[in-house]
Amino acid sequence: MVEIRVTVDDDMGVHGLMRRLAALFGRSAISFDHSCNEVRVESEWESRGVVTVIDAIEAWIEEDGGRCAMLSIGDRSYTLPAPRPLAASH
Repeated sequence: MVEIRVTVDDDMGVHGLMRRLAALFGRSAISFDHSCNEVRVESEWESRGVVTVIDAIEAWIEEDGGRCAMLSIGDRSYTLPAPRPLAASH
């Protein structure tokens, strides 16, 4: 069993992230801790690849206009920034 935690800077759009993660892990595996703006996922490690989780978080950030999210898996943490717009070529 592994706990995946996603700390968000603003809880206004967190429901979209929770829907995305529930689609991957099931609704019963997802919870939200308002005291620290953290979405938590309880999952068997083998049930989903890390890339799938990262893709879901990045899509949520881009869709909801967030600045970043902190992803923690086990004892490791990663900051996922908002995607940067491509510079226009001249």
